Parts: sequence; C-alpha cells; structure tokens
Amino acid sequence: MATRGLAQGELLLRERIAAIMGTSLELRAIGTDAALLDEALDESVLELKRVEDLMTDWRPSPLETLNDKAGQGPQVVPKELFDLIERACEIGRLTGGAFDVTYAGAGKLWDFKQEPPVIPTDAQLRAALAKVGWQRLVLDKQKLSIDLPAGMRIGLGGIAKGYGVDRAMAVLLKHGVKHGMVNAGGDLKALGQRFGKSWEIAIRHPRERDRVLAVLPVSNTCVVTSGDYERFFEVDGKRYHHILDPRTGRPSTGCMSATVCAPDAAFADSLATALCVLGPEQGLKLVESLPRVEALLVATDGKVSYSTGLAP
Repeated sequence: MATRGLAQGELLLRERIAAIMGTSLELRAIGTDAALLDEALDESVLELKRVEDLMTDWRPSPLETLNDKAGQGPQVVPKELFDLIERACEIGRLTGGAFDVTYAGAGKLWDFKQEPPVIPTDAQLRAALAKVGWQRLVLDKQKLSIDLPAGMRIGLGGIAKGYGVDRAMAVLLKHGVKHGMVNAGGDLKALGQRFGKSWEIAIRHPRERDRVLAVLPVSNTCVVTSGDYERFFEVDGKRYHHILDPRTGRPSTGCMSATVCAPDAAFADSLATALCVLGPEQGLKLVESLPRVEALLVATDGKVSYSTGLAP
C-alpha cells in the first residue's frame, strides 16, 4: 500500500493506493489535519478488507460456508451478509432477473484466467441454469437464515465491491472527513469537493480507451462502470467476457459498457451489471423510472446512449 500527499493552501490531500477485491484501490481525503486524514484512510482500507473477507467466494468466508452447505437446510449467516443478499434479491426483482446473485451456479463453469480458455458446452450450461434463480432462495429475516437449494451458489461479485465502497466512505465520514473519494476499480464514490471544485470523472469508450465520452462533475454521489473489457478472452475472433447473463449462462450481449450515477455504490454496481445484460432500450427505460439515477451506455455496435440527465 502506498501513501501520497498534496497541499493547496491550508488544505491537505492525503491518498492511499492499494489492491483489494481483485482490483486497484484509490482513496483520497482532503482536510487540514494530516494525522486525522491518515487515520481515516487507514481505517477505510481495513473496512474494505473486512467486507472482502466476509463476502469473497475465492477463499474461505461466511459466504463460501453458506455455498458449501447448499441443500442442507436454512443456514444462519452474519446480519451484514444477510442484508446484502436480501437487497440483491430485491434488485433481481427490479431488473427482471438481469441481475441475479445465483448466477454463480453457471459462473463457476467459466475461468477467465485459464490457458487455453475452455468454453462450457450447451449441455453443461443447461444443467447449471437449472440451479440459477434468486426466487428459489428462502430468506428468514427474523432468524437471519438463508436456505440455499442443493447445487446453487451465490456470487456477490456484482454488488460487494460497490458495498465496500459505501462502507469505506462511511468510515471517512465517521472521522469527520468532508471531502474525499473512494475508487475501487471503477466503483467510485465522491464526497464534497476537490479544492473547491467538483471531482471530475472521465468516462472512456470501452474499445477506444483514449476517447473520452463524457467528463462528469460529481459531488456526494457514485459513479460505477461495468464493461466487457475488464476480464475477457477471445476464441476464433469472438470475445467472451466475465459479465454473464443469468438467463443464458453466457457472456452478456446487451452493452459493451454501462456507467451508472446513483447515490449508493452498491446499487449502482448491481445496476451497471444488469444494464450490460439488458441493453440500451430496456436499460434506459428502467433507468428513467428510477429517482436520482442516470446512465451512459455503449451498445455492442459502439453506439452511445444517455439517460435524460446525462444527455450531451
């Protein structure tokens, strides 16, 4: 983890650069007390690591314990994990299943790091899809228990990073920080201002990375981008990427990338994932129905679409 600093007048900008949740992490805090800023940033990093330890499915965790006990009846889980899975199911309902944390039943068939890549067969995907469907989860809020049917798996990769960003920002606020930013590999939350001006976020084209589609001035909001350029491989000229359509078990074909602006990073994270599945027409219709939510979408043919509040 690296530490950096910058001063402008009496204001100090303190930074942390690290790696977490399989991505790069940048935290910034602005104020007049360097010691307070450093303490806030250090605790924010620890908070993100705590969230990762709770919700990862890459190593032992409470989430993996739940997955391992699928088919063994209701399992009591930590309240924080229960609450996020419950919220993920609500987003599954909102998006018509375009976001579905039980996608992991099919997702486990894909390995984007394997050489050479192996593409699941139609038969394998059909069998896996029989184990996908957030509606089949039985959640008991009183007991904080989740009954996961046999063969099903939960993956929180489309919402946990955003939730971690929300939690890291909450730590900064707890320490009295009024101006700052948390950016975990494209899941970004901005607080206050950067030396008297709004934080500026450049949205780049998913294929032409030197091309800036928009520069968004943001304050006290979140900007999250999901896209097919993050993890992918190509076979016979066809791109296979990590954002899976829970309805097919295959890489989504709705958008190359989706950028969502919303007050909450966990929601923005999951919605950006869903928009990559839904595509511009259905996706923008959904976005326009949501208060304080905007989006910029790049379709698979490269066409850029904006919601009303972001239209050029």
